Amino acid sequence: MKKVSVICIDCGSEYIDDRLGNQTYSNLEVVEAVTGSEFYQDITDYCESTDSDYITFLEPGQWLGPDKIKNMVEYAEKLTSADVFFCNRNYGEYDGTVVAYPDRKYRNVFKDMIFEGSRVLYRCLSDGRNLLGNLTTMMFRREQVLISIENLRQYAADDPAIQKALLLFEILSDQVMGLLEQTLVCTFVQEFNLQELKRQQDAFVRQLGVFAELYGWGPRNAPYGMASEHEDLLREKDAKIKRGLKGGAVRKDITFFATDKGEYYNLLPIMKEAEARGYQVRCTDDLGMKAEIGVYCQHQGMPQNSRFSVVLLHDMAQGHNRWPNIWEAEHWSDYDIGIVPGENWKNRWERCAFHYYAYPRYGCYMFGYPKSNEVYSAELERLVKERKETLGLKHEVSVLYAPSWENDGKEEDFVRALSSLPVNLIVKQASWPEVFAKEAKKKGFEDVVANIREMRELHEGKYDNLYYIEPEESIMVALKMCDLVVSDESSVMVEGMMFGKPALAVEDWLIPDTLPKRCASIPYEEAYKCKKAGLREAVEKLIGEASDKEEILRKSENIFVNKEHVNRDILDAIEYFALGTGNDGFLKWKMSSRYMPVCMWS
Repeated sequence: MKKVSVICIDCGSEYIDDRLGNQTYSNLEVVEAVTGSEFYQDITDYCESTDSDYITFLEPGQWLGPDKIKNMVEYAEKLTSADVFFCNRNYGEYDGTVVAYPDRKYRNVFKDMIFEGSRVLYRCLSDGRNLLGNLTTMMFRREQVLISIENLRQYAADDPAIQKALLLFEILSDQVMGLLEQTLVCTFVQEFNLQELKRQQDAFVRQLGVFAELYGWGPRNAPYGMASEHEDLLREKDAKIKRGLKGGAVRKDITFFATDKGEYYNLLPIMKEAEARGYQVRCTDDLGMKAEIGVYCQHQGMPQNSRFSVVLLHDMAQGHNRWPNIWEAEHWSDYDIGIVPGENWKNRWERCAFHYYAYPRYGCYMFGYPKSNEVYSAELERLVKERKETLGLKHEVSVLYAPSWENDGKEEDFVRALSSLPVNLIVKQASWPEVFAKEAKKKGFEDVVANIREMRELHEGKYDNLYYIEPEESIMVALKMCDLVVSDESSVMVEGMMFGKPALAVEDWLIPDTLPKRCASIPYEEAYKCKKAGLREAVEKLIGEASDKEEILRKSENIFVNKEHVNRDILDAIEYFALGTGNDGFLKWKMSSRYMPVCMWS
């Protein structure tokens, strides 16, 4: 068994025992080191004197998977052409919550391949993308890597983070590297501190100038090591953000991208505000269309086609299977500004904004949910009145069925359980564009469009208290009409709170977006929950106990903020940054990272 040295830097004995005590690799030599004036000499002296085959490190604020050392040694023995190795890492809060996984954009980029370490390092430093990790994620062959004490002596770094980063750079430079695409380390995030960030950034840039000169790297105008998206974090809180775009202001021409009716109705209130301000407005489902100003709400938009781009959520449950971090798969750094609806989403974004991919170029803002200012609009009142007259509702109380997916006879469960109750049963299925239906079928999902049609043919006209609202209509009409929402995991349960309506989620209704199908995921604390066998009993209880509408509305204040001015503030922000006009009152909604950003020295 190969011998591995673990150099523990600035670590206490209890911490070392805790982190290394569960390692499945047994042939370890554990030594301690401290940062400071003798740090580099101590490291090089030890590396020259030990007979270990591999050397790795342990730093404060890390958690190691039990197979971390074992798997890295096995990978090194397999990838014999490389001498320096890295593994992937997560980022976690101290309660154990993982707030960031390895960036999906780079998945399989390094798999079983070797690279020139200097080139990878130069690219990472230039882009501010720390794809390597830290000393804890690194291991190297002791006999093949000669650490230059002459180079290390030329650095005047006294900050532990900078000292360790430069040691990593020296080990990697002029070596061949490989990256094991397994996540074997978790680095704990640190609370954001502006003055500390500025100090570290200045120290890093100074010392990196020495490194660049030693290795013949040319001068650069932009600083190394920190993502350009995060330069915004270096500003004082009340500093003005640079306005206007390169190449001059854009025209008052705005394109809204909606690939289904749900997205369309989510964007419609912003469209109305833009039209009132004299913009040329269009809406399209063609994400490839060129635009002056583009507004997107998809998981994956194409903001590169817009001179100025805005991104917001298409519903309140977007990416809930990845909460708190949806941005590792949906890079908001590709957009100019981002918008979230309220405190819940602010909390998610601020916990994940330490990663560059969550940070739009001009920042992210808690402007609110565009549909929320429609709640008490005269137009919605008119539409609801018309729909009630058309349907001819029989009873005083209405229960709305609005699932995210129609499959496995969910509507049949709903109708059978509740049809004999003295309530109106209102069915509002989701709108599935033809392109989505084809994609769903191709992936092996249930054919949801066919299921919706089959359920309607089975039930419509058979019950005198069952009514249908067309899938293409706005969910806002159905939510205002009903007294209770029943769903699987749809965000309509949260949207109902805008009207003070309680929601009931059926936990064992299946969702066909995975194989095998999964049970519904209900990430909303405010929703009541039941099994489908207990649906009738749960509905009877909820409609029998008059819900506290005011309490629900009070809770919704944090979920949907700025209801009256959300669309005004969105347009104000667009005009401020894209057109270079207007006031900056909207800046009060700007958010910032809760944690120190991921840099090349962190």
